Amino acid sequence: MIPIDSTIEGIRLTLGKVEQILAPEGFVLGGGHQYDHGYFDYALDEEAEHGHRYYLRVPVYAVSGVIEMGREDTVVDLGKPFVIKHEFRTGNDPVGDSGVVSALVNQFSKPLPTETADIAPQWVDRARQKVARLESLFT
Repeated sequence: MIPIDSTIEGIRLTLGKVEQILAPEGFVLGGGHQYDHGYFDYALDEEAEHGHRYYLRVPVYAVSGVIEMGREDTVVDLGKPFVIKHEFRTGNDPVGDSGVVSALVNQFSKPLPTETADIAPQWVDRARQKVARLESLFT
């Protein structure tokens, strides 16, 4: 994870207004959001043929209301944008158990660590360009 300094950090708006600005730029509210916080994700490697791995994330924190699709009146603060690498396995899990009971309970492979993943400078540069664009839209 690589944080990116930005003037958008700390901006307070409604969730609806944030979505109006970010959606046309290719950001989507990630499915793993909680009621008190969430992340708008932008795929930096749009040319990827087999799924995206590098994302620019803009955190949002609920000030009043909850973060949920359709809750446009929720007031949120924008957090510090950052770049993250999402690693996923495309083959078999090397530590997967092949038992029937285990297969029913443990359906998903263990995720690869992302906090310490190396992120090439090209993705950080691309993220900085996108953040500069966002700064112009939010001011």
